Amino acid sequence: MGRYANSKTIIPFYGLFSWGNFFDWLVTICLGGLFVIASCSLGSIRPETHSLLLPVFALLLFLHGCWFAIEDKERARLSLVPFIFVPFLVWAALSASWLSPAAWRGWQDWVYYLEAFIFLWVICNNGRSISHLWVICLFALVPIMYAMLIGFYQLFQNPNLVTNAWVQLPVEMSAEYVGQSTGIFADPHSFALLLLIAIPCILFTGLAARLTALLRILCVYVAVVSFACLVLTQVFWVYAGFALMLLLLPWFLFRRPSKRIFYGLFMTIVFSLIVFGLCFFNSTLNERVRVAWTVEGEGIRRILWPEALTTAGNNLIAGVGSGAWGMMVEQSPRVRLVHSVQTSLNDALHIFAELGLVGLLLIVLPIGYLLIRAIRSLQTLPFVKFSGKTRKRLVMPSRRFFLSLSMIGSTAFLLGSLLQGVLLLPVILFTGVIFLGLLIKSSFTWQLCLPRNWFIRVSYTVCTITVGILFVDFAIPILRAREIELVCSQRLEEIVESKRHLTSNQMLLNDVIESFAHGCLLYPENADLWIGRSQATAQRFFGNPSIFEEIGEESLAYARRAVDISPEYAAAWSQLGLAYALSGNVEAAEVALLKGIELAPNSSNAHYYWASFASAFPDKVDSAKQSAKIAVEIKSDNKPALRIDRKLNIL
Repeated sequence: MGRYANSKTIIPFYGLFSWGNFFDWLVTICLGGLFVIASCSLGSIRPETHSLLLPVFALLLFLHGCWFAIEDKERARLSLVPFIFVPFLVWAALSASWLSPAAWRGWQDWVYYLEAFIFLWVICNNGRSISHLWVICLFALVPIMYAMLIGFYQLFQNPNLVTNAWVQLPVEMSAEYVGQSTGIFADPHSFALLLLIAIPCILFTGLAARLTALLRILCVYVAVVSFACLVLTQVFWVYAGFALMLLLLPWFLFRRPSKRIFYGLFMTIVFSLIVFGLCFFNSTLNERVRVAWTVEGEGIRRILWPEALTTAGNNLIAGVGSGAWGMMVEQSPRVRLVHSVQTSLNDALHIFAELGLVGLLLIVLPIGYLLIRAIRSLQTLPFVKFSGKTRKRLVMPSRRFFLSLSMIGSTAFLLGSLLQGVLLLPVILFTGVIFLGLLIKSSFTWQLCLPRNWFIRVSYTVCTITVGILFVDFAIPILRAREIELVCSQRLEEIVESKRHLTSNQMLLNDVIESFAHGCLLYPENADLWIGRSQATAQRFFGNPSIFEEIGEESLAYARRAVDISPEYAAAWSQLGLAYALSGNVEAAEVALLKGIELAPNSSNAHYYWASFASAFPDKVDSAKQSAKIAVEIKSDNKPALRIDRKLNIL
């Protein structure tokens, strides 16, 4: 192959017949395969799905290093632009290490950030030809087509269908989402977010004078079908973002400002009339609109966004710590939430609350600079050129086409991040990274050409391989521990609901305890694992009450460990109180349980635990009644709280 490379043999579409181009194609295919795997495993939202992705990231860095080692000097250049995001990664790591009361969650978020950075680094430095870019775009289109097929199947065949996530326990669709299309996700909002990014890009590809007439018609048709699938999600916040994208789209299609304004307003008005007609005349959508406005639906943003601003205002510079938003909002004295949340449904507010003004500036300024640079580059490019042997057909130049496509995708991605949030949705984050990488490749020429000698090339290759191995070694314990915590918590809940912990057969319960123990050994800084281990151990009391002292001491040790890891975690203090009660230390139990309520005054579980404990003492019955009532008011489907509330009312 090297002999032919020296003669500069060019193969149509494939490109230069050389080892460097061969490895460049391998990197391109690996990038596309990684995106497809992430998409088809429930969007890689659950941490266990990353056990498939992490080895692919290591392989990606290995292939990238091999490409650089054997590529010609003229082509072996590295783009420095992705380094502008390194300060944000460093700040997020420092926040998780020293500031966050939920460091184990902060490091999980950091793993997602680093995955996105590796993806961006490779896509900026590989995929050197137009053919590579088209292949990457086609790979990005495959999950969208797959998601649309599932979305229509959910409507016409099985409304409870959830795509296979390759996880230990089956994933079931939440009852509140039945009848809505969720695509490759388990919720319609993530699917709507993916379509918000995809539809404007597909529509632009069809309307821009670049492809053949048949392909353009096909793209417009796919965009229309995608919009129909968007309607089936029955999510309404996405329409605001889509209307803004329709206003923006003509600015990339027409040269004259008058046409841009006219067609932007025309498409937006037509779109608004269609949406209004669908919502007005369709009874299902009409009812969904009414529910969406409430805080139980999409109106929850009216609670989360002000809360995020308040949290950020109280910790203006550094924030509350990476990964701590979920804990802070659950323990907030200002809001009452039925379900736990991990994001504020707005990435700017989420970063502002967790990483403070420093973190917000470290991510906003680089992205703003990239967009400004892209706009300036777009203004210097010709709008059309002649194409073909006859040179009679005017088309949009390749560079302008891909730069416009990347700007449209990046803008839609940013709108989605402000309307729903993308940071904790890996496949959506990777989608945005693809467009950001195309934007950098199309508008920047910054390159670092390292000296051509074997030492430099081998050193870089060894560095990339080492980074891949270290990243996998660092990330697997964190994500695996989170996986164990989620799976075992679900299994423990099922055991308690089925009352198997009351029987003498403790095999299932012991399996859960052993799994929690394995997770604690794997990543001992995860407080949720120690809480779950303490809860599971305490359930052994019902199968063998005679050894309550031994069980109580063991459960107490695990709960103490959780409190030591995160002294500000209300759930840890509540579990510590229950463990003290089981071991017979009433005074310490009272202090710990009240501490849990003090930290989380609007937590249904914290009030339930106190009510359950206090109901056993005549002088505390009134306090128990009050807490039981609050627990039920906060979460009406809290079955244990309902039982203790009814019991106390009878008494």
